[in-house]
Amino acid sequence: MLRPSLAAIMAAVITGSAFAEITPQAQRLAERGIAASTAFPGYASLCDLEARIRDVNVPRNPGAQRSAASRSARETAPPEPVPPTQVFDNLWFLGTPSVTAWLYGTDDGYVLIDGLNSDEEAEEIILGGMATLGLDPADIQAVLVTHGHGDHYGGADFIAPELGVEVLMSAQDWALVERLGTHPRFGPPPERGGVVTDGETLYFGGSKLTIHLTPGHTPGTVSPVFEVTDGEETHVAILWGGTGFNFGQTRWKFETYAKSAARMARISEQAGVDVVLSGHPRRDGTLPRLAALTERTEDQPHPFVRGSGSLELFTVLENCARAQAERFSVPDHE
Repeated sequence: MLRPSLAAIMAAVITGSAFAEITPQAQRLAERGIAASTAFPGYASLCDLEARIRDVNVPRNPGAQRSAASRSARETAPPEPVPPTQVFDNLWFLGTPSVTAWLYGTDDGYVLIDGLNSDEEAEEIILGGMATLGLDPADIQAVLVTHGHGDHYGGADFIAPELGVEVLMSAQDWALVERLGTHPRFGPPPERGGVVTDGETLYFGGSKLTIHLTPGHTPGTVSPVFEVTDGEETHVAILWGGTGFNFGQTRWKFETYAKSAARMARISEQAGVDVVLSGHPRRDGTLPRLAALTERTEDQPHPFVRGSGSLELFTVLENCARAQAERFSVPDHE
């Protein structure tokens, strides 16, 4: 797979005047993050120091809700569907070009990680995708929602009661979704279910995943680490639970995000992580990797296995977050 050059990434993210009014420290941090993003171009935009920072973790006012509903009504035809795909022996992709649900485990028991945007997507893409793959939705034992945003919980309120299983989320993000209420695009969040905690290990069909809380994107974002198998080979994956900087112009929130990234770099190194996943295909390059997987021959490496270079993701995340923090130099410990 061809990777864009460092110069190309920097040109796309930083204009000639982008650093005109920012500190040298912010520039150094952004350049460090961008330099590490050559293997992770989908994350390079996090270092854009001219990006508009909004906050989706606060309740929307009625005007914003009407605007969002209007935008939703004007949406054009959906993008081309992405076929449901077995990525590893115990991991399947069920998603769209913009958001992913991952199915993890075996037919002795699965956990569904995230629920896509809506009940309709959950029914068509998740349950329909499982049927296409010959998998039984009745084997799903729980729905793990990585964080409390509608594009991840949107279909969970359909899947869970349909299958008679529990929705799992961190306590912090259960509080978040209850505070945010119903979103006109995604609908109501699922009713409060199970609470997952930092360091907890969950078991599904002979497979297991470990919960890690990585606050930043939301107060209780979950980034699980789990083993995946490819024939006789075992690999360790991390699903970085929440990426975008859409949590407001508050320095300490960026610093919290950066600390989460630094902590997960240490945990991932110790665990031997060599596979990096996201809930958004454009971030981790899922779609071209799925295409490469369909053409893979027996002597070719698995396109989702990045090796030790996986840890560079955390260099991108930490440095971009610290660079953005420099834009908001007055600490705000609200």
